[in-house]
Amino acid sequence: TQSQTILVGLINYYIKSGDDTNRLFALLDEAKKNEPTNASLYYVEGNINEELGRLDDAVAAYRKCADVDPNYEWGYIGEGIHFYNLAVSLQEKASNEMDDAKYLALMGEFETALKACIPPFEKAFEMSKDDVVKASVAEYLKNACYRFISEGDEYKAKYDKYSAVVAQ
Repeated sequence: TQSQTILVGLINYYIKSGDDTNRLFALLDEAKKNEPTNASLYYVEGNINEELGRLDDAVAAYRKCADVDPNYEWGYIGEGIHFYNLAVSLQEKASNEMDDAKYLALMGEFETALKACIPPFEKAFEMSKDDVVKASVAEYLKNACYRFISEGDEYKAKYDKYSAVVAQ
């Protein structure tokens, strides 16, 4: 409908301008009421929360995408990227940590975050029909699975599978 188009336009305006995030979330809520099955609205909400540092809210919004539309891959991609980026950030923190106990704790958090990116990325990989998206997701999966090859054949098999896709 025309009013929904205007709402989406306003949402995009507020995203670009960076103004008044409360207004932005109010507009998103209004748009979701109008189009409750539009998973992309939850994906946008996840991305905005991510930018604002509201990480738990971001993950919740990405996961809501699957509830709204089980065939919408971008919620899974958003969740996967969230955990992958979190892992990279934790690894950087760990590399600058001089205290052994703190370093080990950060590396534990890093591994937890990196493992958490694998299931949503795999779901996105399975469901995506776009070869470019599949290749991009496979790149993340290849990198994540490589880290855990020493933990067993499951990660080695996944690494080999996604490496082959990336190499195409």
